[in-house]
Amino acid sequence: MKNEKSVKSIVICFLVAFLFAGCKDVLNTQAYSELTPNTILKSEDGINSVLNDAYAELRGGYFFHLWGADIPSGLAWSRGGSIEGDFVDYENFTWNTTHSEISGLWDAQFQAIRNANLVLSNIDGGNFNKDFVKQKTAEARFIRAYSYYMLYKSFGPTPLVTSPDELIQPRATDKDMKAFIEKELTAAATDLPWTTDAFGRATKGAALGVLTKFYLNTKQWSKTANTAKQIIDSNQYKLMASYKDVFSFAHAGNSELLWTIPYNAQGAFHFINAITYPTDYPLPNPNNAVFAAETYLFDSFVNSFENSDTRKDLIVTEYQNTSGNHVQLYGNDKSIPGKYPFDPNSQGPFEGSDIPIVRYSDILLSRAEALNEMNGPTKEAASLINDVRQRAGASTINSANFDKQSLRQFILEERYREFYFEGKSRDDQIRHGVFISNAQSRGINAESYQKLFPIPQSEMDANDKMTQNKGY
Repeated sequence: MKNEKSVKSIVICFLVAFLFAGCKDVLNTQAYSELTPNTILKSEDGINSVLNDAYAELRGGYFFHLWGADIPSGLAWSRGGSIEGDFVDYENFTWNTTHSEISGLWDAQFQAIRNANLVLSNIDGGNFNKDFVKQKTAEARFIRAYSYYMLYKSFGPTPLVTSPDELIQPRATDKDMKAFIEKELTAAATDLPWTTDAFGRATKGAALGVLTKFYLNTKQWSKTANTAKQIIDSNQYKLMASYKDVFSFAHAGNSELLWTIPYNAQGAFHFINAITYPTDYPLPNPNNAVFAAETYLFDSFVNSFENSDTRKDLIVTEYQNTSGNHVQLYGNDKSIPGKYPFDPNSQGPFEGSDIPIVRYSDILLSRAEALNEMNGPTKEAASLINDVRQRAGASTINSANFDKQSLRQFILEERYREFYFEGKSRDDQIRHGVFISNAQSRGINAESYQKLFPIPQSEMDANDKMTQNKGY
């Protein structure tokens, strides 16, 4: 990774940085003029500032997170605007070592890791009370583990940097990388509380939720089932009555969200809707704006929903444009994934809807999948799936009508319907062993090595101990 910034450089950044956005309560902080390189990591406000910046770095790479999953998996496609080249690369499996969004994900995660390491290396150097040390240590370990998990499932093993002084390192072994992620998430889950006053900060549920997904995507079925059950048995989370409400501004921080990366339109924004909707779409708020890029869902995916399934209601299949003309999207592979509502506080294309990373429905379906892999179809697995489907108004299933393989396929397709445009489909297809074969069936010249993305060229140039993923 690129050489880490010195503490002094980081202080300068903090003098102009915003506090971590999306908090329900504004954190009380020391005036930035009082923070110097000699004091920033010795005060609670200084530690919080570094930690806030680590959280903020996690907002980076959302283009990769969403489009880099659903386009390669064949659920969506995109055209138009300056971003078209990157997205067409996702579609055609022609990404390379200089792909800007792939490089952006790498950089964002390692910047978060850098800041987490600064906190962990200095938390014992100040006159802090034990509760503060315990809380901030757990948060920093969560951020670091989450970032490494994002890197691992995208690039495979990376260097494991655990100190601000460790700059240039070779890649870890696969075994060591997985052991580190598991250890750090487990430790964070032990010390983090279930709830927090500042929405977007790590909680026990966030750590256990990410751990569940780590176990699932590494096919550790028993650990997946057990960790998911721990979350279920905690009674801390529940499905929202309405699928639409999960993503609404009115229900931000709702009971279904275990781990969410928050945004706002006043500084910590994204452009999701701006590169999703057509320029002639009637925008709901006068301050909204969109770019030339557009994002579409294929008809085959839209057809996978039952007519009664309310998850389909968030897909725009037709509209009357700003000139008063009817535009038919469905039937032309151009339905729009309208999952994220337009921000009423938007300033132009700047949007502030939160991006859910782990939802409670994911925990239910993860346990169902793990149970099926261990025992084949069971009543409990079917019940967990039915909890998700009933909320959406879809018909229920009976375990007696499935064998292990057919239920495995049903769960995969159910995950498409539940989590479209949430960055899950690539991971799901890789886990099920169909990511490359599905692309090939669409006529794409995809190769098995493309289950991983390439190490960015900038990293290869900066780290002489780094080795490239095979095939690139």
